[in-house]
Amino acid sequence: MDKTTLTASDRQAVLHCAAVLVPELPPLTTADLEPLMAVMRPRTLAAGEVLLRVGDGPPQEVLILRGLLRSGVGDAQGREVTLGFHPGPGALPPSIGRTADGRSRVLVEALTPARVVLFDAEALVAQMVAHPAVQRWGDAVLRAELIRRADREWALAALPARERLLALRARLPGLEEQVAHRHIASHLGITPVSLSRLRAQLKAGG
Repeated sequence: MDKTTLTASDRQAVLHCAAVLVPELPPLTTADLEPLMAVMRPRTLAAGEVLLRVGDGPPQEVLILRGLLRSGVGDAQGREVTLGFHPGPGALPPSIGRTADGRSRVLVEALTPARVVLFDAEALVAQMVAHPAVQRWGDAVLRAELIRRADREWALAALPARERLLALRARLPGLEEQVAHRHIASHLGITPVSLSRLRAQLKAGG
C-alpha cells in the first residue's frame, strides 16, 4: 500500500514535473510548492490499473512522476475513444477540462507501471491566489493545455491521417511499441485496420 505522504524522491520528482510542464518560467521552489506537497497523495499504478473513472469526484489534479497514462471516453456506440496520452514527467490536463459538475468526465488508466500524485483542485486554486509564482505557473499550464487542444482539433480537421501519425510519433517516440494500437487508432480518429495499413505504408517508405 502506498504511503499517504510524499517520499523525498517524490518531492524531487514533483519539482521536476513542475519545471518540465512550464520550462519558460523560473522553476518553482520547494517553498513555493510546500503547501501543495503537504496535501499531495502518492499512488503507484500497475499497467492497466484505473486511476480515475467517469463520475469520480471531487476534481483532482494529477502530476505524473513516471510512466504513461491514457485518458478516454466512450462514444455513442460504446466504443473507447482515447483523448490523450500523458507521459511522465508531466501531468494530466487541468481538472477544469476533465470534469463537469464536480465529477470526472473521463476514464484515466495507466498504460505502463506509473507513479503519480493527486491533490484536490481547490488546493491548487488556493495556492494560486496566495502565491504569485504558483499563479503564473498554473496559468501557464492551463494556457498550454488550451493550445494543445486547439492544435489537436485543427489536426483532426485539417491533416490527413498520415500526418497525424507522424506528428504523434514525433511527440511520443516509441509509443507504438508500448500501447495497444486500438488506442492509437482512436486517438488519431481512424480505425485499427486503417492504422495497420498506414504503418505498413510508412514502413515501406510510402
